[in-house]
Amino acid sequence: MNPSAARLLTQEFSERFSASRAALLYSELGFALSRLERDALTGWGGRSAGRLLMLAGRRVGGLAKLATVLGRAGFGELMGVLSASRQRRLSAHVGDRAAAAIDGTVSLGRDGTRLVAGVARALVRDPKATAPAVLGGLLGFSAGSGGLDGNGGIPDLDLLAGIGAHRSPLTHTIIAGIVAEGLLLALADLAAEVHGKLPHGHDPIWDGLARIGRPLTESLAIGTSAGLAYHLLVDALIQPAALHGLPVEMPMEGHQTIMAASGLAEGANAAGHSGKRAPVEIVQGGPPQMSTGRQVVDAVAEAATAGAVTAVNGLHRAGDAFRKWRGRR
Repeated sequence: MNPSAARLLTQEFSERFSASRAALLYSELGFALSRLERDALTGWGGRSAGRLLMLAGRRVGGLAKLATVLGRAGFGELMGVLSASRQRRLSAHVGDRAAAAIDGTVSLGRDGTRLVAGVARALVRDPKATAPAVLGGLLGFSAGSGGLDGNGGIPDLDLLAGIGAHRSPLTHTIIAGIVAEGLLLALADLAAEVHGKLPHGHDPIWDGLARIGRPLTESLAIGTSAGLAYHLLVDALIQPAALHGLPVEMPMEGHQTIMAASGLAEGANAAGHSGKRAPVEIVQGGPPQMSTGRQVVDAVAEAATAGAVTAVNGLHRAGDAFRKWRGRR
């Protein structure tokens, strides 16, 4: 048999095997559902519907909390600027806030490094338990974002209805995140219900799903929410376009605000899932040390001061030389 014929035969066998296995899984699911009591299915439906309301409330609440925090922070910054201006120490205040911003960026970078290192250690220590969560997070982010370019993924499923349906409010707002996470959790819930009702010689994939279903589903939900946040923020800030199908007319800034707010809500939801940051440890004792941000700001200020002094001295020397030249004439 020549190589091309062998490849065709292998491909045909693979397709038949996949189709037959899918049919088997479908029949096993139907068998398990037929053995489920009506009360169990009704309870599952009620839990799924209530979960959608909970997911919607969590996103709206997270967005409101974020808006409150940003509003308070902005008001506090404004009051700080006004107070510093009255006390004639505006430049010192700006330096303090710049140092704090640099320190915050450095802290976030360290947190990210610790997170990656923690995941790596967990993979080495317990790969069977950690791998599903990591895989689920990566798959979820890819499904939610469509990639680093922000094209594709769940939000762009509206293109299936044609280019005229693109940027639909159903796929480019928090509705997409609510439905996606709700379906994932509902499927995980259903899988747990039917596992005990499967036929004795069922496909081993059901056992694998029952074993890793919870960490895989949770990480899929987190990754999908983070991916949706990324996609919506890209569409709002980098690739702006109007939403189609809104009941009211509004300027482009309004469309961008809706998508950006939805992206922030999804990001807050993903951050809330992933847990709180570890507390900052303050080690007492020893000589006090300046933070990285303060060192940078002070170094810039010293360099600027030195440059100004040098410039002034240069002007003085130039003036003296000019006056001597005029005197000789």
